Amino acid sequence: MTLSTSEIKRLASGTDGDYTLLILDRRPILRIDRARMEQVARDTGAAMVYGDYSTPDGPMPVIELQQGALRDDFDFGPAVLVNSEMFRRAAAEMTSDYQAAGFYDLRLRLSRMAPIVCVNEPLTVVGSPAPERQGEEQFDYVDPRNRASQIEMERACTDHLSACGAVVKAPELLDFDGDFAFEASVVIPVRNRVNTVADAINSALMQQTGFPFNVIVVDNHSTDGTSEKIDAIAAADSRVVHVVPEPGHGIGGCWNVALDSPCCGRFAVQLDSDDVYSGPDSLQRIVDKFRETGAAMVIGSYTLTDFDLNVIPPGLIDHKEWTDSNGANNALRINGLGAPRAFFTPVARALRFPDTCYGEDYAMGLRISRQYRIGRIFDNLYYCRRWGGNSDSNLSRERINANNRYKDSLRTVEFLARKCR
Repeated sequence: MTLSTSEIKRLASGTDGDYTLLILDRRPILRIDRARMEQVARDTGAAMVYGDYSTPDGPMPVIELQQGALRDDFDFGPAVLVNSEMFRRAAAEMTSDYQAAGFYDLRLRLSRMAPIVCVNEPLTVVGSPAPERQGEEQFDYVDPRNRASQIEMERACTDHLSACGAVVKAPELLDFDGDFAFEASVVIPVRNRVNTVADAINSALMQQTGFPFNVIVVDNHSTDGTSEKIDAIAAADSRVVHVVPEPGHGIGGCWNVALDSPCCGRFAVQLDSDDVYSGPDSLQRIVDKFRETGAAMVIGSYTLTDFDLNVIPPGLIDHKEWTDSNGANNALRINGLGAPRAFFTPVARALRFPDTCYGEDYAMGLRISRQYRIGRIFDNLYYCRRWGGNSDSNLSRERINANNRYKDSLRTVEFLARKCR
């Protein structure tokens, strides 16, 4: 639920107790353990308290609010308890007339006054389940229909970063020195994707460029026939480099192996083993964008499809919320940076990917944006296939929370690093 600045101010002016209960959910609420919330608030001096809740679908655990958890879709549950004095102070400080970002602005301001405390106990019971949107909500921030509200959220976030001394300004531009046998390498980390890996590799090999390139396939000890498929393609085309790393790596570790390879080109360009490029010019356009912008990273746009490349909602993910003037700051608010992703190899070698199987690309993008420019291509370069074996299909609540907790930790590290800088 969104609240306007005027609604926040009106609610704050009507507070007459020590604490104010804010209802954030339009669904019927059957029970709220306000006594427990007030106890925690008094014991901790919290600016705000929130906690787990339940619906007819079952328990809905929430996660702790880390310092860098600046995404505006953070789940606080259906109700929060706010310290009334701090509520009034925060509301009085609000100068922007937001229509959608009122609560977001409020909670950022409260977080600068005192802790926001999470209680992992069932504090609230909601009478109906959440509406089913089949995962589309994760792309709300790139939906053109939400552009006006997203601009508000970006302004509120940037103001918060400024108040905390964590705003990033002028990036460094690069001149791409260095000797490389290949101008670009398409990097494909893979494990057990026998049904899709050949499509991915052939999509890379079909690229038409004015420079030499190769395809580095980092095979993370596949056991389903993937390795044999890679070998067959490599035997027929010398541009394919089949690399088997030491055991125990995640996707990020496989990327580091590819970057460290003497075969790696000047620019390392991502292609997931499930996916394909949208046309034969994708690689050329990415390299051209590096040369045009002096960026350390280039990110294109992609279209969501099913296994057979039929477009599925929400279709094109173009991240037009990114701007050269403020994209590096807004990156701390949004939950992804887009695809396909490409890196100037010497920078990526120096910074390194975290050796994980989720969020490793977002971590690298955040770190690069702190110091260097990121170039954007807003046209479709890539088909991102969703299917039953895909790693981000049909996620449980526990997995969603784990993913969000990890990305929030990345944002927290980046937030603190920017403050130190």
